Amino acid sequence: MKKKKYLFLILGLIIIFVSSCTSKNSIVSKEDSSEKTKEELKESKKEKQEKVMIEFKALISENKEPYQVIEFIDENIEKVSKKESVEMLEDFEKLQESYIDLYTDELSKENRQNILSQTYSNSEIDPNKIEEIKDDELKELVSKIVKGRYKLVEKEGSYCPVINYVSFKDYEKFLSDELKEYLNIKIIESEAPAILDGKIAITWDELGSRLIRIEKYLTKYEEGIKDEELTRLYSEYLLMYISGSKNTPIYNDENKKISKEILDAYKKMASNNKKTITGEIIREYSQLIEDNDYLVDDTVTSRLLEVYNEAIGRLEENK
Repeated sequence: MKKKKYLFLILGLIIIFVSSCTSKNSIVSKEDSSEKTKEELKESKKEKQEKVMIEFKALISENKEPYQVIEFIDENIEKVSKKESVEMLEDFEKLQESYIDLYTDELSKENRQNILSQTYSNSEIDPNKIEEIKDDELKELVSKIVKGRYKLVEKEGSYCPVINYVSFKDYEKFLSDELKEYLNIKIIESEAPAILDGKIAITWDELGSRLIRIEKYLTKYEEGIKDEELTRLYSEYLLMYISGSKNTPIYNDENKKISKEILDAYKKMASNNKKTITGEIIREYSQLIEDNDYLVDDTVTSRLLEVYNEAIGRLEENK
């Protein structure tokens, strides 16, 4: 009887042991299967992203029009990584820039500018009123331009395309902080150009603010993807800021004395931005003008290039 009890006990232990091993093996098997599924999904997603980017690059290499490329971006940007989204928008912006001259020439043919002027009284064409254009070919052209994320604005009496950076806000959630900050800088210039028809169209305070904003961007993102473009924009702003423009001099024509408003703007900028390169350069420049009895004559203008080069040089060193 005791032998039978021992036998049953041993059999029971064996069953429990085997059952336990089977259960553990089952769990391990499920975990392996789950990991395998994750890897397969990851590989599948990567393959889809690569396919999207191959198709996108093909559109760019074929020099498709911007409205065609942006349609593809709208349909596929959610399918790719953030890095690839940035690449898409970068390449698209370059494509837009390459088409500006072509579209400008098309808009200048025959009497198209007259038609646009007669149809629209504002300096910017309302994209919601394209149907008001009577000429069908021109209507189709304007429609393509607007769909390609441009604005049509009047410059020196003619309508021409400029990139509509505000429309890029639609893609913010897909972009890096660096590109978002770049777009915000471009939006400011796009919506309120610093210079129009040879005249500085914003205040000196605003111009100074833009300089500081770009300097902070360039020092924050060393050798960033938009380094060259924003260094160029900084250079343009700086020249305007220290020398004015053809139709907006920084001095009084009669006596060559610097405008009080502009000198005050220089001092304010220098005081509020002591730890910036731009602030230091402008402090030195305003002091130069004061030491010259507030005259903007050859003594000052002969130093403009030196001031400009020092600012750009120091900015490059601090990137």
